[in-house]
Amino acid sequence: MAEQPGFTHIVFLNLLIGVILGIVFHRSDFCMAGMFRDMFLFKQTFMVRIIVLQVVVTMILFLIAKDLRLIQLYPPPNLSFASSGTLIGGVVFGMGMVLAGGCVIGTLYKMGAGSIPSVIAFGGLIIGSGLYAELHPLWKHITEKTVISRAILLPQLPNGRFLLPAVLFTASLLILRWVRLGMLSQRSYAEGYILHWKTAVIVSVLNLAVYISSETPLAVSTGYAKMAAYIERLLMPGHYEALSFFKKASFSVPHPAGNSMIAGGPGAQVDHIFITEVTLIAGVVLGAFISAVSLKEFKWKICNFPPPRQALSVLSGGILLALGSRMAGGCNVKFIMSGLPLLSIQALLFLAGISAGAWMGTHLLKQWIIKK
Repeated sequence: MAEQPGFTHIVFLNLLIGVILGIVFHRSDFCMAGMFRDMFLFKQTFMVRIIVLQVVVTMILFLIAKDLRLIQLYPPPNLSFASSGTLIGGVVFGMGMVLAGGCVIGTLYKMGAGSIPSVIAFGGLIIGSGLYAELHPLWKHITEKTVISRAILLPQLPNGRFLLPAVLFTASLLILRWVRLGMLSQRSYAEGYILHWKTAVIVSVLNLAVYISSETPLAVSTGYAKMAAYIERLLMPGHYEALSFFKKASFSVPHPAGNSMIAGGPGAQVDHIFITEVTLIAGVVLGAFISAVSLKEFKWKICNFPPPRQALSVLSGGILLALGSRMAGGCNVKFIMSGLPLLSIQALLFLAGISAGAWMGTHLLKQWIIKK
């Protein structure tokens, strides 16, 4: 890979941001899987309001940065055209998220805090990423034959330029109403607890920092595929070389500075995805570990191994998370936290899919794991 400007500072910045995210997520227990589960299982919508807040604050920050020319690539190169694969992948991802008890970020911070089930789910994410590599040629064909829109963002559609200000205005009025009614705050007496609305704002600011420094906003799921690639190359080098998935580039565009390329893919090589997503993954785990130890909450005991039924659930959930994110071309971090603020068509399809999948996963959870 041709080294892009600021290669080293991107590595350390993303690692630092990952550490901060790990601390903040752990201290607020900011989990999107819990949001969908509670919405369908207990009819609670508090976390839905928090996600809306995060999306709107991020949208405002991205627009300001774009106008100030702090962001050069808009839309970012890791967003693509929308197809039915995004929707179906979202369904699979949503089911996996509920069964695993965490999304691709929730699994990381819970694992860093000593959760054995999350360690199992993490293993499932690696296994699922490797399994997808076997299915990639077929799924690529399906995706290319079921394109819904070649436009990346809604504002790029005919007469679509009015959509962004309309959405921003409407959502801002909704958030102001929630603030006035006190619907974005919850009381807590836990030591070191960070309120969810504060977490939403922190995530938005850090997302902007990642976007400005590396030309792509927050994303992590291809980092799992890259880890699976390194393991497969180590254990089965011949088979690794035969898989087209590990040879493809997720994106490759000229750097705004004009003297290098911004390129990355799931293969076992150091590229843009490695220096952004893999370092972010490591940082989140480290940050959650630091937070848990400082609060004397870290628990890593083999006797805490979950019952077989739960262990199978989280392992299956992790595998489905990986398969769904590869089928869709991204995960909840890339599409909901980063793509929705840009009004990405892919992100909107993924949101529809993940909602349906989480509903199905919740019913599976009720029947299989928590049944009496």
